[in-house]
Amino acid sequence: MRPSSLGQCLGSDPLPPCQKQQPMTGVELDHKVCYLCHSLLTLAGVVVSSQDITPDQWGELQLLCMELDRHISTHIRESPQAMHRTNLKDLATQTYIRWQELLAHCQPQAQYFSAWKDM
Repeated sequence: MRPSSLGQCLGSDPLPPCQKQQPMTGVELDHKVCYLCHSLLTLAGVVVSSQDITPDQWGELQLLCMELDRHISTHIRESPQAMHRTNLKDLATQTYIRWQELLAHCQPQAQYFSAWKDM
């Protein structure tokens, strides 16, 4: 879901022969990339929020949070002319906070507690 990767994929998409369109400008490409990131992040948020987090998934969600912070929150530059970027960063921040709350509530038991269960 990296914006740069999505931009490369969208920018290199060959058009079908029946469509004779001009190549996308940088602004159009930026809008499409942010729209796709926003859609993917919304979908991921719905999926994660609708499931109970198992101990196996806890580590995966923690990794997903790190990736979200690294690729969305830190690599998208906000500007007054590009409010779509600001909206995407806001969604990323809200999603990150929700996922951190899930991680805190579903934290797996420490290793030393498992010995007590066996007794």
